[in-house]
Amino acid sequence: MDTLNFDGSCDPNPGGIMGFGWIINWSSGKKATEGSKEKKPSKSNTNNVAEYTALKEGISNYLELGGKGPLHVRGDSKLVISQMSGKWKVNNENLAKIKEETDSIIKKHNLKVKFTWVPREQNTIADRLALPKSRRNKISKTESNTDSNTGSVKPENRKFVADVNSSSVSSKLRLQINELNTSPSPGFKSFAQLKVGGFDSFSRKKLETLQKEAGSKASAIAEKEFSNNPTQQASALRWMLRGLSTDLAVKKVKVDIELSKKRKK
Repeated sequence: MDTLNFDGSCDPNPGGIMGFGWIINWSSGKKATEGSKEKKPSKSNTNNVAEYTALKEGISNYLELGGKGPLHVRGDSKLVISQMSGKWKVNNENLAKIKEETDSIIKKHNLKVKFTWVPREQNTIADRLALPKSRRNKISKTESNTDSNTGSVKPENRKFVADVNSSSVSSKLRLQINELNTSPSPGFKSFAQLKVGGFDSFSRKKLETLQKEAGSKASAIAEKEFSNNPTQQASALRWMLRGLSTDLAVKKVKVDIELSKKRKK
């Protein structure tokens, strides 16, 4: 079965430049096809609109290249995948329009499509293609030096417990987390400014509950980094569940620890 991975981004969100990326892997064995497009800033631009548009563009490109299906579509947006699969209702007018257009294209070509949600680490190529070209070029220029000099994890290699775009966090926090996740080497100030702004659905959950929700691998990372400190382990897992990558969640807690020490002096 041919596969299509897609992703979209809006920088900044909302209102910024939208980027759309996709990659087609052909079951025939021929070389994978990558594609990307951009749209200038507009008030109607959002991450969700970008995700839907990326899907539409990806399917259109697949058909233009002679794809006949069946097609396995994979994306890291639970919203788009769940709505296209008919599991969730579409309440946003802009998204409903793009979904209708995409459904029409699928129906017109009698294309058999299967939709599957995948975590972001399984969608790294489409994720990178979805970034605006200026940002992609900036990351490409800096990430090799960043990795060798600081040991930072490359954005496309980061591991995630949850998808921030589907996580129950505020729009402001979602934007901050997305910016950190796609940055090659976030600075101390960026972590210091990352705040929930009160309480959210993760704030009052105890360590045992957080460990069950985050899974054994994430829990092991938190335990290794903050051994004998359940409070810090819980904090790291909360950030992972909010959508921050595992390595950045650890850094966030370490920054908070350092800030706490400075306040006590």
